[in-house]
Parts: sequence; structure tokens; C-alpha cells
Amino acid sequence: MSNERNPDPRTPADAPTTVLDAESTSLLRDLGDAVPNAQNLDLLLDVNLQVSVELGRARLKFRDVLNLAQGSVVELTRQSSEPVDIMVNGALLATGEVVVVDDHFAVRVTKLLNRVERLKRVL
Repeated sequence: MSNERNPDPRTPADAPTTVLDAESTSLLRDLGDAVPNAQNLDLLLDVNLQVSVELGRARLKFRDVLNLAQGSVVELTRQSSEPVDIMVNGALLATGEVVVVDDHFAVRVTKLLNRVERLKRVL
């Protein structure tokens, strides 16, 4: 894997240049001018994010929430055959299906928003 120097033409000539890996270079090329200061995106690649999977939603009255107990069933808005939403920091990233892997629940990604759409939603 080769590294490329990719200086930002908008920065002063004496500013340090960064060395980007192939994935980062490809990402910056895809984004083009859609995201300002995209060169700084490489700094975020190791940041932890909260990933959650939404099976469905329910709207309950306060008294119904207080009456929940072990064994209570809350009906969700989705059918069991419908895809689940995969969210990153509250923003939709993809949809998928629930699977079981070695006695653990997991999610198989079935549809992913394209890279530019995902970043525009987050940035």
C-alpha cells in the first residue's frame, strides 16, 4: 500500500503536509469539495463511535412504562421480517438483518448508504 502526499491547496505553503493511506486518499477524492476541510478527516479515523441497531419503536404512556415487569412484552412498529436500522451516533448508516453467530446476536449489513451520503449526514 503506497502513501501519497496530499497537501491542501487552500493551506499556506509553510503548513505541514500529511501522509494519507490509500483509503483516506480515495475518500477525499470521493468527497471532492462537498465537505470543507476534508483533509482533517484523517485525524478522526481512530475515534470511537456509538453504533446501535434499532429493531423498532414503541410509543407508551408513562403509566404503561411504570407497569413494565419481567416478562412484559412491548410490541414494536416493525414486522420480524423487516430490516433493522444500523445507526452511528444517532444517524442512519445502513440497514441489515439480525443473525446469530456462536450464540450471540449480530447484524448482517444488507444495504449501506454511499460514503458521501453517510459523511454528509454526520458532518
